[in-house]
Amino acid sequence: MFSTVQHKETTSHEIFLTHFKKNKAEIVNAITKPFPFFESLRDHSLITEELYNDSQEACKDLVPVGRVVYHILCHLEKMFDWSLLQALFSRVHLKEYPDLIQVHRSFKNVIQDKHFSWESDREETHEMSSTQPSCERVISSESNGQEVPPEAQKSAPRCGPGEECEDGQPQPAEHLASEFRAPVS
Repeated sequence: MFSTVQHKETTSHEIFLTHFKKNKAEIVNAITKPFPFFESLRDHSLITEELYNDSQEACKDLVPVGRVVYHILCHLEKMFDWSLLQALFSRVHLKEYPDLIQVHRSFKNVIQDKHFSWESDREETHEMSSTQPSCERVISSESNGQEVPPEAQKSAPRCGPGEECEDGQPQPAEHLASEFRAPVS
């Protein structure tokens, strides 16, 4: 089960990275001025002080803001992670760069599409496991020579992405979705 969750997280990372790459031009188009974008990336340690200073200098030298932002996004793409998306779609940025709202929605749609994909996978897995008699599942567990504790003989609680399991832990899609929800104004 851990490998399945890990695989889904890796797949999610790849999906969001691909979506980020495809939407760099839209992001660039939305960022019309350097402040507060450059400062925010620096403050979140997403760009170095050197890249921040070089970017500021380029803008002072009349290099179009879009070209500078694109250069920064190409740099960030190499070390893409969730913190980048959190900073990119921060409340400050969405307020300062209203065209970024549409790009933010597209990322939320990717989450929703992925969530529905996970839901259908979960339903298929549930259907397959429900067709195997419960005694057969325990037998197949015992056949590997390990003793099965009584609590493991009960069927595991089923919860999908976006649902809270009995142990109170959210599934990965809920975690990802919370990162991309529009900030409260």
